Amino acid sequence: MKFGKAFAIFANIDSPDYTDEEKGAAILQILKMETHNSVPKAAMLKVIDYLLRLAFDVPEPGGDDHV
Repeated sequence: MKFGKAFAIFANIDSPDYTDEEKGAAILQILKMETHNSVPKAAMLKVIDYLLRLAFDVPEPGGDDHV
C-alpha cells in the first residue's frame, strides 16, 4: 500500500469504505513511520478509539459507565 492511501485510510478510520484488513495495514504503515509530526492528534485519537472498540466492549459517551 502506498503511503498516500495508508494516510488517507488512517485519517478516515471510521469510513465504511475500507475493510478492517485495509485499516490494519494502514495503521501498521503509519506506525512504522520514523516520525509522526505530520499525523494530526485528532486522527491518532480516532485510531486509538477504533482499536479499543475492536478489542473491548466500550460504552458510548454519555452513558452511565465512567472510565
